[in-house]
Amino acid sequence: MLAEEREALDEIVSRIRAGRITRRTFLERALALGLTGSSAVSLLEACGGSSNSSGGNGASINLVWQSEQESTQTYQHLADRFNQSIGQQQGIHVTWLQGPANSDDMLAKYNNMLRARDSSIDVLSIDIVYPAQFADSQWIKPLSERRWPASERAKYLTAPLLGCTYQGKIWAAPLRTDVGLLYYRTDLVPRPPQSWDELTASARNAMAKTRYGYVWQGAQYEGLVCNFCEVLYGYGGAILAANNPRQVTVNSSEGRAALTKMVSWVGSISPAAVTSYLEDSSRQVWQNGSAAYMRNWPYAYAMSKDAAQSQVDNRFAIHSIPYGGTNTVGHSAIGGWNLAINAFSQRQEQAWQFIHYMLQPPAQKTLALTAGLAVTLLSTYDDPEVLQKGPLFALLKPVLQQALPRPVSPRYSNVSDAIQRHVYQALKQQSRPSDALRGLEDELKQINSTIE
Repeated sequence: MLAEEREALDEIVSRIRAGRITRRTFLERALALGLTGSSAVSLLEACGGSSNSSGGNGASINLVWQSEQESTQTYQHLADRFNQSIGQQQGIHVTWLQGPANSDDMLAKYNNMLRARDSSIDVLSIDIVYPAQFADSQWIKPLSERRWPASERAKYLTAPLLGCTYQGKIWAAPLRTDVGLLYYRTDLVPRPPQSWDELTASARNAMAKTRYGYVWQGAQYEGLVCNFCEVLYGYGGAILAANNPRQVTVNSSEGRAALTKMVSWVGSISPAAVTSYLEDSSRQVWQNGSAAYMRNWPYAYAMSKDAAQSQVDNRFAIHSIPYGGTNTVGHSAIGGWNLAINAFSQRQEQAWQFIHYMLQPPAQKTLALTAGLAVTLLSTYDDPEVLQKGPLFALLKPVLQQALPRPVSPRYSNVSDAIQRHVYQALKQQSRPSDALRGLEDELKQINSTIE
């Protein structure tokens, strides 16, 4: 939603409350502004009068939430529930805007909007890799101790909170998360591997009975960053120092061991074509029964269980990401989306009221049950109803508790691009792992030199 569209939306809200346009005209104009039919109807119902009343006479504050794409309409349902409860009491109405399919398109939209200090969207859904970038640009407001005290934050998963932390402050509230998982064939593998060395040996042995040992995401895109981070973290390494995003740590013995291990898989336990694999490329090979192991996200679990499309439906399980070297704990990389307050919004306190509502047990449980999303509130993973409907949630909890974010940097787009290129060059044997990491180190230092 652009500033002009927000002005037009506020205008039709004012006009319907004043009785100057018909309901039909209101709906037509709301739809023309990009609202979904249910959002337009919900907003119309909230405009039943002109006063700010707890009796349902019409909300005086229209709050706009731009989310990522969410296809189950659960976000609309939760916005409606807020409007009918807290919103009605406080005179607030939330209008939900569906996001684009491509998250890069939404980032471009935010860049254009926030550089212009645009206040047309109050609550921003942002990918886990962007809180530091938005914070450094002063586009979002930090969540103060007054708004979200440490005692309450302690109820949520640690990794998403770390991803939202920059310069000692929390800049967004983690709404939902995602996590890398190791899928393995129970008919081919007697027990899940604990280390990368065990996985490599087990995958090689399993290739006597299946075409490939291990499939993962090796194409030059964001998924490769996640895969590299997971192997690197398993060896005890890091790309940037956790307490100082300006300090580059990737060119280390742990980094060299991790990248050397990944390179050794290509053309051996993994197909040579793994350097072109995305998530679905890997999943299709796996579901066809052609691999003993797969690294992927939780979304692949239900698909792999579906006998109509999967040949491994009753022959697999999931496990945490392995570790390497002298390390004893593996770490998955996280994905996910967070709710932030637009620094230029005139409705910041109301924006926090809605964000806080979305963090509470009823909303988090609805996201898990209705949309099947991995939420951030820890207690959801022990809820009997959630576990009965989605047994995967019990399996996810221990993995999520050991997960880590990708590098937290205000220049994340540049950092990610550099990682993709240099790691990919090593996988394609265009450079040795040690040379690739040295080049990556030099480029990351150059990127960090632009941070004020």
